[in-house]
Amino acid sequence: MLDDPSPAPADAARTGPGEAEMRQALERVLARPPFSRSKRLSVFLGYIVEETLQGRAEAISGYAIGVDVFGKPEDFDPAIDSIVRVEAGRLRRRLAEYYHGDGVDDPVEISLPKGSYVPVFTVKAKPAPASRPAAGPHHLGPSIAILPFDNFGGDPGDQFFADGLTEETIANLARFKDLFVFSRSTTAKYAREGADIGQLREALGVELVLESSLRKSSDLVRVTVQLIDAETQGHIFAEKFERPCTPGGIFQIQDEVALLVAGRVADRYGPLGRYVARASRAGQPRRWETYLWIMRFYDYYARHDAALHLEVREGLEAALERDSDSSDGCAALAAVYLDEYRFHFNERPRFPALDRALETALRSVTYDPDNAMAYQFLAVTTYHRRELSDFEIAAQRALELNPGHADMLADVGHCYALAGDWDRGLALLRRALELSPVHPGWYHHAPAMRLMLDDEPEAALHEMRKGALPGFYWHHAFCAAMLAWAGREADAALEVEALLAAFPDFAERAPDECAIWTGNAELVDKLSEGWRRAGLALS
Repeated sequence: MLDDPSPAPADAARTGPGEAEMRQALERVLARPPFSRSKRLSVFLGYIVEETLQGRAEAISGYAIGVDVFGKPEDFDPAIDSIVRVEAGRLRRRLAEYYHGDGVDDPVEISLPKGSYVPVFTVKAKPAPASRPAAGPHHLGPSIAILPFDNFGGDPGDQFFADGLTEETIANLARFKDLFVFSRSTTAKYAREGADIGQLREALGVELVLESSLRKSSDLVRVTVQLIDAETQGHIFAEKFERPCTPGGIFQIQDEVALLVAGRVADRYGPLGRYVARASRAGQPRRWETYLWIMRFYDYYARHDAALHLEVREGLEAALERDSDSSDGCAALAAVYLDEYRFHFNERPRFPALDRALETALRSVTYDPDNAMAYQFLAVTTYHRRELSDFEIAAQRALELNPGHADMLADVGHCYALAGDWDRGLALLRRALELSPVHPGWYHHAPAMRLMLDDEPEAALHEMRKGALPGFYWHHAFCAAMLAWAGREADAALEVEALLAAFPDFAERAPDECAIWTGNAELVDKLSEGWRRAGLALS
């Protein structure tokens, strides 16, 4: 906890930009969310900046801010009343978010160092001119979009196999820490819209594009890949692979494609790190049936469809009876069991879904200790069990093994945030959003919860609706609470109707439902009060 700090020397805040530049920096910040929507944050920031510019930085203290900004009485004691410390923490977070988002190109940055209430102004170095367009997310290192594998085999039933092969290739390439790999949901959107490589470059700022096609027969898999320079649209390489139609043959193709891309990119951009070929590791599915159900799982996890959940669960359970030591198969089944617990998909009476998810995730890790997917679902499972020290270990291992996979970053970030480590969780979610400009709606849930805790219900609602999930009971529950806190009771009542249509017993089970998702008492209290204001009769 931050104690009432000693003021920094007045000159420290004046190093670098002039007064006019500092005032312009303040104006830019105040004109953009979240400051434009929060009078308290705007007044706080404006006060400490103005005091600094007037040469009164030495007078800025927790007491002065409490009295002058928050209207506290003259006997205000900042050591007892923590309002200034709490709001200073919010201000630091919001400034950091602004300069990682809308303000990334601002010439002057305002920050509030921990241990001080005196703002610091920094002139940011101008970036070197880039050959690629400014559109798209800001990132270091080469960026690549892996377009969905075209299914040229003539069997529509192989489409999910092609989609799974796309996901596996992305996951393999995302292991390289210096390679920025866009998610499948993002590239699939542009592929569906018929975007060409020039349009991809304009929309995403992507530098490399991997185009691939698949032909599968009863005994062979043929894959053709082309790596294309998005700026010149010239081919860096084109290769054909033909392997037996077995899991081992498919994994060999995936590894060879990843190594080929990495090697060619390394020639242009420098080394990308050591890649451990998957074919050299234990834990692969030995049977074709297991591999196909793993591919089908990727389709389920992108959509979280209840009917597909049941199909995948039954398929994986049957396949793993004959192929029990498949690490990917166990990781996928652990995720399916977890969704049976947390989403109530196809619940079975007296079936301990959370316990089985843990048991199956641990098997996955045992069969392949270098499998990022195994640690991802072990992390999410231990989070839901409130075994937070185990969650921390598994999450860090997952991030170490595959630091560039959007869904994994979002899954782990969501858990960190709702466990109370908002800074770390939201940072991971921001990274996931960069990798996946087109993404599942649940990416926005934790950021929306943070805004609601910060007493910004309209901003929280706006964030929530970026990822609208009509029919999903938690979407309606969150929106009902946010609308109630915003004073929009009629709209909140409509969301309650939709919530109860999706989950008739929610009012009676609300405490248990909250316990599934978070142990954060402040968040639970905020949600519960919102639901009461919305007219939900909690038990």
